[in-house]
Amino acid sequence: MHEDDDEFRDLADLARASGVAEPLRASRQEIPATPGPDGHGAVSAIRWQDPTDTGREARVVYLHGLGIDAHSFDQTAIAVGEPAVALDLPGHGRSAWRDDADYAASATAPAVLAALDALAVPPGVLVGHSLGAILAARIAATAPERVTGLVLVDMSPDFAQRAVDRIARALESEPPFEDLDEVVDRAIEARVGDDRQVLLREARHTTRLGADGRLVRRHHFPHLPAGRTSSVGRFADAWPDLESLDVPVLLVRGDRGYVSPRLVTTFADRLPAATIVTVEARHAVQTQAPLDLAAAIREWGVRNELLYGVEQRSERR
Repeated sequence: MHEDDDEFRDLADLARASGVAEPLRASRQEIPATPGPDGHGAVSAIRWQDPTDTGREARVVYLHGLGIDAHSFDQTAIAVGEPAVALDLPGHGRSAWRDDADYAASATAPAVLAALDALAVPPGVLVGHSLGAILAARIAATAPERVTGLVLVDMSPDFAQRAVDRIARALESEPPFEDLDEVVDRAIEARVGDDRQVLLREARHTTRLGADGRLVRRHHFPHLPAGRTSSVGRFADAWPDLESLDVPVLLVRGDRGYVSPRLVTTFADRLPAATIVTVEARHAVQTQAPLDLAAAIREWGVRNELLYGVEQRSERR
């Protein structure tokens, strides 16, 4: 059975597993569509707020990868412990689909920036996974006043474009599921991961009941009209964006992820000032190694004076 009565019902369990006694509070916020030729579709977000109501503003924005949603960063956000916003990217989660099915960073960045404006998110750290990393680079390059630091999660612009396009085509052709167990079984078969509980949580958030009672993905890709395909853009186009930045950059890669040792070498050559951290995980580092990712973000963020240290956070409370 697909349960969708309370999308935040397991956050207390995630906080306990993370060793966090006073976790951030999560709430869903919807940014309505804006009309007109330059308008944007509705965007849905999760806002992570200080439980003590001290008025601390969001210092982190989380942007997920292709085919998943904002909930993929839940445990990482809890463990990082900084007020934040996690967006469902256009075409994903509870955000609106684009009529043109163009989900390239250049197409979706304006909608994301408009959403951050609507949510009154101040300048801070962008954390992007996979497609979200390419989008984060685009936002940082086009709106540098908004970004104090950039975290790329298991993605380099040199990741093979044919692989990117193959993933998009696979999402488009994904058939409905009989139940959540089938969603998990297919994910394990595709080597997305091997922890059934982690994959089950992801399946619950990324699917909904279809008209025939079977489960379908929330994202746009498998719902395109016959003969239509989507676009996720050219990832290599992110190099000029990254090389134009004047903010600290952190790459956190999974040792079995998409950023191979060869790509790490190229990344380090082109961005010699960047920090590179490797953790034990496949591509979805934020769901497979959320605490390691959070530790890398916090250590880098505090070192670069982008996030508060433990003592500073205590003082502000």
